[in-house]
Amino acid sequence: MATCKHECCGTTENVWLPYELDGRSRGLKPHPYCIHCGVVKNITPDKAKPVGYYTNIIARLGITKVQIRVITKGLEKTDFDNVYFMTRSEQEKLFIKAVKKYSKVSEETIRTFFR
Repeated sequence: MATCKHECCGTTENVWLPYELDGRSRGLKPHPYCIHCGVVKNITPDKAKPVGYYTNIIARLGITKVQIRVITKGLEKTDFDNVYFMTRSEQEKLFIKAVKKYSKVSEETIRTFFR
């Protein structure tokens, strides 16, 4: 999947959008965006982890190399590693769904590997 090499718009070109903290609206806050594709950058505390964090979890799950490969390929079809706008909670949902699709590892077991 071809991804954009995000470039921030700078501090003077931000767009003002609603901002939430702890599930409650906190008014408007300036959000940077990519000047190439227009995607608004995630500025929440729910920051995405690098893809290596999740590949390390896959390796520790004790599943076969074939399962690891199909899980990894499944995640590559999404914007899973795009930390510009992906949130950690979204990553965790996608990760759990992919692991459960190709293995018999329970969601509870998978969640024990998240810090």
